[in-house]
Amino acid sequence: MSLLQVTIVLLCIAALTALCFGVIYYIANQIAMSVIRPHPVSYGTALNEEITRNHLSPSAIDIKYEKLFFQNKRNQNLTARLYPANSQTDCYILFFHGYNYPWVGALKYLPLLTKWGFNVLVPDMQAQGESEGNYITFGALESDDGIEWLEQIRHYAKINGFERARIGIMGESMGAVTALMTAAKANSPSVSVENKPIFCIADCPFSDWDSIFLFIAKKRYHINLKLLLPLLHSIIKRKTGINFSEVSAIKAASMLRIPTLIFHGMSDPLVPSFMSEQIVKENPKIALCLVESAKHMNCFSTDPEKYQQQLIELFNQVSFETESSEKFAVYL
Repeated sequence: MSLLQVTIVLLCIAALTALCFGVIYYIANQIAMSVIRPHPVSYGTALNEEITRNHLSPSAIDIKYEKLFFQNKRNQNLTARLYPANSQTDCYILFFHGYNYPWVGALKYLPLLTKWGFNVLVPDMQAQGESEGNYITFGALESDDGIEWLEQIRHYAKINGFERARIGIMGESMGAVTALMTAAKANSPSVSVENKPIFCIADCPFSDWDSIFLFIAKKRYHINLKLLLPLLHSIIKRKTGINFSEVSAIKAASMLRIPTLIFHGMSDPLVPSFMSEQIVKENPKIALCLVESAKHMNCFSTDPEKYQQQLIELFNQVSFETESSEKFAVYL
C-alpha cells in the first residue's frame, strides 16, 4: 500500500471518528437539554393530573394565598404562594414541588396542614412556574434558594408580629430531594439558628441523580446509558455550573440531625421505593413509611389515615414550644 493510500485510509478513519463523536455529542447534548430544560408543564395539565391521580377537588385551585417575591443571590426573581393557616401562627412549612411540576402538587396537602396550624409556603423553583432561571438542577441550586426562603419566612413572620418562625421543610419527588438537601445545607454555621428548620418530610425522593437518570432511561428507552454519564456531566456542568454526580439525597440524609420522615409508594413506577430505603440506610434515625399500592406522589391520597398518623408521630418528636435559641443547639 502506497503512502497516499495509507494517508487516505487514515483520513477516512479520522473523519469517521469525528463524525461518530459528533453524533454522540449531539445526542448527549439533546438528552442533557431535555433533562435540565424540559418543555414546561402547564398549571392546567398539573391540575388535571392531580384530579385524576390524587382525587383532588377542582375547587382546591381557589384556596386563598398571598404571593411573595424575592431575588436570590443569582439575581433571579422567584415567586412563591403562601397559604395561611386557619388561625394566625408562627409555624410554617416550606414546600418544594416536583420536577417540572409547579405548585399545584402541593394543593392536596393544604387542607390538612393549614388545619393543623401551618402556614405553607410553596415556591416555584428556578426555571419553573413563574420563577426565573434557565435550567433545573434537581435540588442543587434549588436548595440554595431553599436556604434563602427560610430567611424570607422568618422576616415575614416578624412583619406579622412574631418573634421567630418555627419552620419545617417538605417536598415530593425532586422537591423531596431539594428538601433533604436544604435541611443538610442548613447545618452550616453560616445559617443562623433562627433560620434552621426543625423537621423535614420527603415524599418519594430519588437516591441520587445518576441512579434516577439511568433507571428512567432504561425503563423508557430500554438502553443503559452509563457510558454516556461522563459526557452528560460535562455538558450539564458547562450549562449550569453544577456537577450532577454530587446531587445526592443519600449524602444529604447522612448529615441530618432533625426529625425526618420519608414516604414512598411501593408501586411507584418513576422513582422505585428501594431508593428511599437506600437513603434511610445511610441514616437509620430517619423514619421510613412505605405505602402499599401507592404510586408516584400518591401516598397521601392512597392511605391518608396512615399518612396522617406518621406525621403525628414525627411531630411528637419536634419541639414546637417558643424557646430561646439554645433549644436548637442540636444544629451546632
